[in-house]
Amino acid sequence: MRIFRPILFLIAVGLLLVSVQQFMNGYGDWQQAQLAEEAYRAEIRELEDERDRLKKRVEMLKNDELTKERLAKKRLGYIKPGELKFKVVKPDAVQ
Repeated sequence: MRIFRPILFLIAVGLLLVSVQQFMNGYGDWQQAQLAEEAYRAEIRELEDERDRLKKRVEMLKNDELTKERLAKKRLGYIKPGELKFKVVKPDAVQ
């Protein structure tokens, strides 16, 4: 009977240590998951901001005549009747 109590005590301590170790492993995994979730949420916010900016640009391109005109002049080189277009050439490029 005297040996029975110390054996039960050692088994209980062993089980307690294993439980604490498992808890710590799970806690570390939980912390990593929290950090990953925070990073994903930040990326989602950035993508939503970019989406909103692009939606606004699309609306401007669809509805704003001044934006359409600027884009046509800048990218396509269009000019209105009566306007003059000047092209500045660097002296190095003339030779």
